Amino acid sequence: MTIAASATARARSGPSWLAVPLLALLAFWTARLLSDPGRGCFLDLVNLAFHEAGHIFFTPFGSTLHYLGGTLGQLAVPTLLAGYFLLVGPTRPLGAAVCAWWVGENLMNISVYMADARDLALPLVGGGDHDWNELFYRFGLLGQDSVRAVSSGTHGMGGLLMLLGLAWVTLFALPDAFREMIVRAIEERAPAVED
Repeated sequence: MTIAASATARARSGPSWLAVPLLALLAFWTARLLSDPGRGCFLDLVNLAFHEAGHIFFTPFGSTLHYLGGTLGQLAVPTLLAGYFLLVGPTRPLGAAVCAWWVGENLMNISVYMADARDLALPLVGGGDHDWNELFYRFGLLGQDSVRAVSSGTHGMGGLLMLLGLAWVTLFALPDAFREMIVRAIEERAPAVED
């Protein structure tokens, strides 16, 4: 069975009653974060827990990975969950779509943290070191232009991934006939990839 056929079977399983309210919620947060990522999101406290856990997990691998570990931790959890929903839970593609959006939301959050690397104005948990100030310094990127370029690029990737996740969730909110028409059009234009 090809990945495209598997995706088709999942998409044809009927609309999710959960997709419409999720779509509304994610659309609201997408618009809000795209207009002002510094305002934050309801997931920020959840992301913070995974960020701090990432520091602990990567501590044995040296100081650079320790500082980067927070960012890696908060990106790894929704990425692994998306993979789980796609691979282990083949009837859960809506969960994978929401997790894809969540990865984008995390990138938006990280871009705010990166942009603060020079000003050091954000309050930090425990008042410790600023991860991105330290990382940019280590790699010779603490100049204003470098910080702006990296944080803007991260912001852009986050926004794009949020929009793609939102489009994916939208697919599950559509009526069956319209969704099937879209899936069929995608299958015709995309080559089949073997499992």
